[in-house]
Amino acid sequence: MSLLDIIRNIAIALSVLVVLAGGVLLLAGPETLSGLIGQRKLPEIDFATLDRATGEIRGGYLLCPPDACPRATPDAAAPTFALPVERLRARLFEYVEVSPDIRSYRLDPARETYVFLERDPSMMVPDVVTVRLYATPDGGSTLAIYSWSPRGTDIGTHRRRVRRWLAVLGAKAE
Repeated sequence: MSLLDIIRNIAIALSVLVVLAGGVLLLAGPETLSGLIGQRKLPEIDFATLDRATGEIRGGYLLCPPDACPRATPDAAAPTFALPVERLRARLFEYVEVSPDIRSYRLDPARETYVFLERDPSMMVPDVVTVRLYATPDGGSTLAIYSWSPRGTDIGTHRRRVRRWLAVLGAKAE
């Protein structure tokens, strides 16, 4: 076997490895790639202390009930639902379960706070959606939603997302 044959065989083997590695990353999804290149831990959102002007997270789209976000100016007021928190939570998770681009990231049922990652298939890093559910005095419920992105997408993307989530939840509200 000549030196040229050895070099050709090595080149073919390397090409096969590159194709296989690309196929694995494609099947595993963008989260795997972002994990390989380093993904920072997402900060916890506490709606009671959230400060979008000076805090770690700026931008995004915030929907909040009155007095739930005293240090942040919401982009819109939250609607109320004529159903208890338990039913609103069930509908929220029904939506997440049937949405292939949304996955649960951090769940805190004791505080009724849930963090989801929603990925646009064309983007490497998913957007973050934090939801907190609140009971209302009349037995109904409301929620705070904060959609933001580690990569800084425009507010229109987040506004459309929050409105879509509300439409899905509101369409089922009684």
